[in-house]
Amino acid sequence: MIKIINLEELYKKQNELDKFIVDMNFNSIGDEMEIVQHNHIGFLNDRILALFTEVGEFANATKCFKYWSNKPAESKERLLDEYVDILHFYLSIGNTMQFSPVEVEAAYLKKYAENIDRQNRGDY
Repeated sequence: MIKIINLEELYKKQNELDKFIVDMNFNSIGDEMEIVQHNHIGFLNDRILALFTEVGEFANATKCFKYWSNKPAESKERLLDEYVDILHFYLSIGNTMQFSPVEVEAAYLKKYAENIDRQNRGDY
């Protein structure tokens, strides 16, 4: 049986992964400032670019923009893999910006309600 992980757990796991990656890649060269900044603005630009890159890879795998091609999307397994890559960087950026899971959920629900209202008003 698969356990459903909540947003707080995902943020925690991503933070552990980010720390591990930074320790593996920067600790060996002794760049302590990079280690200290691993969850701060020092890596924000890189993480945003990585997120955009993963979104592009997902779009490429779906073939959604390739109006000139008759090839089908890649397998569901491949699409899910690309989707999860996006999720990794989404979480990493949230950790970097110090957005708590509670803040993200509240902001999501607020924006959700606004979007429902816009659709009901025809204001889109």
